[in-house]
Amino acid sequence: MDTEKSFWMSILKNKKILILILIGVIGFVLLIAGERSTDMDESDGEQSYYSVRFYTEEMEARIADLCRQIHGVSEVHVLLTMEGSSEYVYAENTSGSARDYVILQKGDGSAPVQVHEIYPKIRGVAVVCTRGGDSEMQRTITELLSAALGISASRIRVAGT
Repeated sequence: MDTEKSFWMSILKNKKILILILIGVIGFVLLIAGERSTDMDESDGEQSYYSVRFYTEEMEARIADLCRQIHGVSEVHVLLTMEGSSEYVYAENTSGSARDYVILQKGDGSAPVQVHEIYPKIRGVAVVCTRGGDSEMQRTITELLSAALGISASRIRVAGT
């Protein structure tokens, strides 16, 4: 017991050894914290991917349903291309010129409070449908989608099956 006590006393007295031990402990803690941060970043990226994918698929289905409402169109396939990915808006505390994110403690970590998500803009639309080869049908679908989606007609292409 005395040898153990004298061992720890000698370490505490030797500043070089004490500093090396502290650096090692701090390095270990930073390593663990870095791994947790990477895991959170990866899950955020995965969440963003599935969120945009769900949004895109939902919009494609809605556009297909809209096109089916046009007289003479029955079978419709839609493909959307998007610009970039989602953008997240987080809650902030502001005092004067300082801005801090609102952080929520959850389980074994913390995360900023997300207020809403801004989905990417639609870059282009491709529609393949019955009577899509007819120029009058192409014009009708193009004008409808241009107005509904707020994109120029040059970003919409319609083809027949």
